[in-house]
Amino acid sequence: MNAIYARVSTDAQAETGYSISDQIRTCREHAEKNGLEIVEYIDDGYSGEYLERPALERLRDDLRAKLIHNVIVYDPDRLSRNLTNQLLLADEIEKASAQLIFITHDYDASPEGRLFFSIRGAISAFEKAKIRERTLRGKRSKALSGKLTFNDDAYGYTYDKENSMCIINPEEAEIVKLIFQLYTTRNYGVNSLYVELKSMGVVNRKGKPFGLATIDYMLANETYAGTKWSFKQYLKNVGPKKRERSIRDKSEWIPITVPAIIDRETWERAVECRRINKVVAKRNSKHDYLLSSIIRCAGCGYAMRGVNYHRGNKDYRYYVCTAYINGHECDYRKTISSKDLDDAVWAELTEVAKSKHGLSIYQNNTTDTTAVKIDLEKQLTKLKKRQSAIVKWVADGILETEVAEKDLQSISKEVAATKNALSALIIIPSVKSIRSKDILKATSFEEKRRLLIAYGIKVFAKRKNGSIVYTIKV
Repeated sequence: MNAIYARVSTDAQAETGYSISDQIRTCREHAEKNGLEIVEYIDDGYSGEYLERPALERLRDDLRAKLIHNVIVYDPDRLSRNLTNQLLLADEIEKASAQLIFITHDYDASPEGRLFFSIRGAISAFEKAKIRERTLRGKRSKALSGKLTFNDDAYGYTYDKENSMCIINPEEAEIVKLIFQLYTTRNYGVNSLYVELKSMGVVNRKGKPFGLATIDYMLANETYAGTKWSFKQYLKNVGPKKRERSIRDKSEWIPITVPAIIDRETWERAVECRRINKVVAKRNSKHDYLLSSIIRCAGCGYAMRGVNYHRGNKDYRYYVCTAYINGHECDYRKTISSKDLDDAVWAELTEVAKSKHGLSIYQNNTTDTTAVKIDLEKQLTKLKKRQSAIVKWVADGILETEVAEKDLQSISKEVAATKNALSALIIIPSVKSIRSKDILKATSFEEKRRLLIAYGIKVFAKRKNGSIVYTIKV
């Protein structure tokens, strides 16, 4: 259905060329020319300053009911003499998926039309930005008060919409615990863990085996340790109709405490296992260098890297100091045979592992970071108590919401920084944790690499007077 709208407020106005009959006749001619069936809405004797007009109200009702496809009006003044009302009605027509047509001239190309649609576009963009800003502010306040602003449907939880919080699903939580236990105690990679879970008949919510990507995502999800991050991602425009998720700066993340399925210690072990697996993954290197990423130049302290030279039909592998890459000089830039050094280091570790004191002899010069960890954990507890106190003060009317939001945002940044410091803290393995029998049992290249990385073993080496000189440290 298509509509013709006509309006005149006074007899004098009708005499100047805006009569109802003239408007209707001209609009009908346009409709007939384009083969449109029409319904007429006529306001005779109503001012264009106001929207309270009987025919206009019926037209707006029919637009809301999606009954109208085109609205034909003789001139913009007939719709309304008020620019704000013109913009409002034009917006309603557009939202009803209808088209607004003016007869007097090509309104889109006229100066008035360009001004009209420019203002309309600016107001629309402004209103959209205001809505987005209000929505984000509301979500941020909600997150700062400790409530979830989204439901990511994490396995192991169900979402409590009323309280904006996730609650533990006991049956699924047992599977989550199993996944973390296998990963952190059996030196599994994600592929091995996938095979093990499949052989055990462990399935997801759809009754199918867990996929590799899902397992890896679960192992990296801090939610299971009791912290879910809000405002971590945002949608970024990368094309006319394309957006992708991007990560915000970590200082903007807001931590939300949720029920934990695993303890923090298990989570940290999983993080460390993922780091080790990434380093030792065979795909990360074309050639096998046992001491890759753990060897440093004994002369200047810079890292050494493995290089391969192909001569004739043979490959020759060496470790070289990387000082020159960073624009520094080193007196020991001579190459060291990787095979000779790898064999010598592992032979020494094996002999020491058999001795009375075992590998503990390498730990004399290490720094104990346990005390630092305890201090950071105490600081984190204090910050969380401050968060709870501020939320309570707002609820009791003691503190204004705007002031509370600023304080909570500041505390959230401190919480994030403290958690970052905790996660970055390298806890030196205790003497008991470095087991000599692990060294003695390791036979494959992958097993040896995993142990060297896991125990934080470092090798400082140089070649002097034709001989390899090295030191092992933990």
